[in-house]
Amino acid sequence: MASVEDQYQKAWQLCQEESQNDPDSEPYKSKYAAREIFEELKSRLSKQLDEDDVDDESSSFSEEGVDGVGLTRARMAAVMYHLGVIAVETEEFSTGEEYLNNSLIIVGDEDGISAGVSSAEVEEAQVVTAAILGDSDSLLSNSSKTASISPIAISPTTIALTISCHNQLGILWSNRGLYSTARHHLDRADALYIEYQQKSSKLPRSIHSLFSTCSEKGAEDKSGVPALEKLHTLTYYYLAQVYGHLGAPDRSAWYCHSTLQRQLASKDYDPLEWSINAATLSQFYQGKEKFRVARHLLASASKVLAGHEAEMNTAEAESEDAAHKQEKYNQCKADVARCWGRYCLVLLQVSCDRVLPDDSTQQAASQDQQGEDDSLDTQLEFLQLEVSDLESEVSGTTVQEFDEARQLFLAGLRWLTEARQHYTLEDHASDHVSITQEMSHLYKALAFFEPSEDRRCKMHKRRVDLLTVLIKELNPQYYLHVCRQIYYELAETYSAMMDNKLALLEGEQSRPTSQQTKKINTLATSSIQHFLHYLDSLKDKTTGEQPTTYPEDALRPALVAWFHLGCLWSKLITSEPVTKMQNVIQSLQNYKRIVEYCDRHPESQSVMAQELALSREMVQLLPLKVEQYRAMIH
Repeated sequence: MASVEDQYQKAWQLCQEESQNDPDSEPYKSKYAAREIFEELKSRLSKQLDEDDVDDESSSFSEEGVDGVGLTRARMAAVMYHLGVIAVETEEFSTGEEYLNNSLIIVGDEDGISAGVSSAEVEEAQVVTAAILGDSDSLLSNSSKTASISPIAISPTTIALTISCHNQLGILWSNRGLYSTARHHLDRADALYIEYQQKSSKLPRSIHSLFSTCSEKGAEDKSGVPALEKLHTLTYYYLAQVYGHLGAPDRSAWYCHSTLQRQLASKDYDPLEWSINAATLSQFYQGKEKFRVARHLLASASKVLAGHEAEMNTAEAESEDAAHKQEKYNQCKADVARCWGRYCLVLLQVSCDRVLPDDSTQQAASQDQQGEDDSLDTQLEFLQLEVSDLESEVSGTTVQEFDEARQLFLAGLRWLTEARQHYTLEDHASDHVSITQEMSHLYKALAFFEPSEDRRCKMHKRRVDLLTVLIKELNPQYYLHVCRQIYYELAETYSAMMDNKLALLEGEQSRPTSQQTKKINTLATSSIQHFLHYLDSLKDKTTGEQPTTYPEDALRPALVAWFHLGCLWSKLITSEPVTKMQNVIQSLQNYKRIVEYCDRHPESQSVMAQELALSREMVQLLPLKVEQYRAMIH
């Protein structure tokens, strides 16, 4: 019969290596085979424990230690743990929970189980109800962090095993949708790690080393520290996911950042995955207007990615594997570039918002916020990386002048252009469209800072060019939602260009030339056409009419479109009284639509409060204007 060590190695190989090649028809083939071996090991170890309670003299080495946990008992706990992991991975959660809890009992962490909740202690209906209501706290007995910790549970032999069990239980309860219970197990894993670091001076053992032969023991012992640190990093990683589900984004972000920090410190990470996670986390902080933190995360992502590119260039090409790695790298690089582009866009948009108000109270609050940002920067820096050169390329604070805005705009446009080269319209239509829209928004934000009406109009023209090319390539049947967005943005852009031209005329204080009149009317007509394209896309397919009730997500956009149409018809320039009257009638009809809809749907009035008041006023005034034109005609 094979030795315990050999059996363990075979089962481990089945789980970690051979399972990767299992056919789709038998996805758990290797794991089931490993389970059989672990069950045999469980029987063998159980017999040893029955014979003379942790008699390890015949084993490869004996380890009683001050905690009284012998090698055989530690091995039994490890086998229980592996059986629990296999059960969880094969979606046999109740069985997995039982094995993992038994493993914790063997290593002396019964209190860690009671700090969470066992499905054996509650009815299945209670578990389901708690998951649906999001009230798993009602099932918890006491805090995982205040529950007592046994010296046995944090002995060098068992600490990695105990933490691994709680990490797996965290995964198990997350899969059940009971995130508070998952958090308690992960908090327990965190508390065990901290307690071990404070009270133990001995090197920890990895789970794998419990089944090492004599010749391997010395080498395996050295793996205990990195193995334990990796387990703690996994605890933080799982806590980040759990807090996200619990609706605590700040805590989730903190654990995400700590995970990235620990991975850097240990140099145990996948560069592409690390870069994407750092860039993704930057989106959270820029949403919180913590721009220096977001910039540092992006610069760090680019730094790690550049280092990986250098390694790829020096490594030997390996045919298919090399091509696959290159494709993954290209996508990662495009995603990081896209995050950089979004950073520049959001910073420009926030800068626009902050330039508008002129309030000393808000300025003081902004200064206080700046102080908090500086403090936060220090806490969230990756000291292992030198990224000041990358950070210096873009601002980490809001901008106020056109030159500053232009520098930010050019950087954002460069990054989005790079991302769009990877995400082509043919292969990645949705991503390509989204990136193009972001490029348009960059031009819009820059136009806000441009003092020249003429140059501002040219920036809007660039937006029109980008979006017009895009809309011609999209089939509304498959991309209706996106087409609606583009119709609306084109309509707004043409309207903004028309307003710029009208402002130039007012500045000149002269009658418009025929060429100027034609240009303004062309812009107004283009805006009208695209608002109508948008509204047409909302029509009921059966009746061909506008819906009697707009869906919630389209309510305000649709009513605002009608409002814009009312304004646009009144801005068309003509010297013909008949045409003037017809334009005013068109304008009146659009304002009436808004008033009539809001009267039929009183709940929509709060959504359109300001526009509705103006529409009611126009409905009262415009009929008088129509009569004036009619009198002039006759």
